[in-house]
Formats: sequence, C-alpha cells, structure tokens
Amino acid sequence: MFFKSAMLLALSLIVVTLVSGALSKTARPAQDTAKATEQSLAGNKKKSQLTERERDDAATPVVDLSSYPTGVSTDRLLKNSRYDNRGIVKSEIDASVASVVSEASEHISDLPADESDLIVEGRVTDSAAFLSNDKGAVYMELTVDISNVWKDTSGLNLRNGDSIITERFGGRVKYPNGQIVRYGIVGQGSPAKGTCYVFFLSRTEQGSYSVLTAYELQGNKVQALDGSRVNFGRGDWVFDKHNDEDYQTFRKEMEQAVKNPPSGKQKKRFNP
Repeated sequence: MFFKSAMLLALSLIVVTLVSGALSKTARPAQDTAKATEQSLAGNKKKSQLTERERDDAATPVVDLSSYPTGVSTDRLLKNSRYDNRGIVKSEIDASVASVVSEASEHISDLPADESDLIVEGRVTDSAAFLSNDKGAVYMELTVDISNVWKDTSGLNLRNGDSIITERFGGRVKYPNGQIVRYGIVGQGSPAKGTCYVFFLSRTEQGSYSVLTAYELQGNKVQALDGSRVNFGRGDWVFDKHNDEDYQTFRKEMEQAVKNPPSGKQKKRFNP
C-alpha cells in the first residue's frame, strides 16, 4: 500500500514538473519576444531621434571662419555687432569636437505669445550664417514668406505674401582645415529651407526679429523645432507636448494664448 502511494506521488510530481516545464518554455519565448519588442521600439526611437538631429544639423547654415566678405553694409555690421564679445567661437578647436552648445540666457514657455511681437505662419525660403564682427559668435538669418499672421504688434502691417528676415543664434562654422563645428543654444533647433513653421518672434534692438521658438507644420500635425528632438537624453521639454498634435488643436491653443496672455509676471522657461 505504501509502495503504491509512493508511486502515485512520484507520477504526480513528474506530471506537475512536465506541465510546469511546458508552461515555462511557453512563457519564456513570450517574455523574450516582449523584451525584444521593447528593445526594438527603444532602438527605433533612438534612431528616429538621431535622424531628427542629423536633419537638424543639415538644416543649419555654414559660414567659413577663414574668409570674410568685403564691402559689408552698415546694416550687416550693426547686426553682427549684437553678437560681439561672446567669445564662443574659437579660432582653433580640437579635431574631435563636432558641436559646442551654451545654456540659454533666458527661458521661454512653449507658446510665448505674450513675449512675441510677431506670430506668423510661413515657409523658410532662404537661410545663411554670419559671424559677429569679432568672429567670436555665429548666428543664422532666415527669410520667411508669410502665409498667415496671428499676431502683429510690429507696426509693419504684415500681410499674407510678405517676406520677413528673422535671426537665431547659432550656426555651423567651417575651419581652415575643413572641420565643421556646430554652435548653438542647448535645446534650440534650426529651421529648414523649404519647410513651413509657425514662428514666435521678438523684436531686437536694431528692428530685426529673433526666433523665440517655432513649430513645424507636417500635414495636419505639428512638431516642435526645439526640445528633445535635437537634445534627446536631456529629459522632457515644455515644447515636446505639442509633438504630433493636431494642427487645429494647436492653432486654438495659440489663439487662446494670444487673446489671454498670462496675468502678472510669469517665469520664462526654455530648458527642461
């Protein structure tokens, strides 16, 4: 009787072990598949971000450090002078350096309507990079053909079809040895030629307009020019929440920000 009971117990243990093993083998591939999928998604996201960074780099205009155009206009000298005495661009730089970024001196919100003198929708038709007069800084100049005007306190009475010139600190500098180094502000992207954006612009001292931030129009969706697309791994940025947002939704939020600016003095924000 004891032998029979022992045999039944042993058989039960064998069955349980076989079933457990089968379940384990079934669960393991599922876990491995889930892990592989997770790794693949992470890899695709990183690849996508890398592609966006590469696209942004390609959109950044280049200026040659060793040459300087003759017959520079007074207007250009005045624009250049606003970037003097920064000492960011070095006359010599290590061959391993591909980019140099500075922290933002001011911080803005994701929809800085109250800080903008102009808010326009338009296509970038040209971009070029310029050095400061002392060659210690670089900035880009963008020509934008306007298709919509959302806010205009400039006194220019801009209309659809007009063109404006805007600026943004940063650009790519080509050194005499052929090395190209990108300079800019952490988290700030470069608008691409042939691409449509909604621009938030502030007036500078010389009457030019500087890009506070912008949103690229991709069909019926918007993508932030600034933020993690060009600085992945730096955390969440205030601009990121609008990525892949429906254009009509974004437009309503923007119009609301224009009509109802924040009351009181709010802290500006750019970095995460």
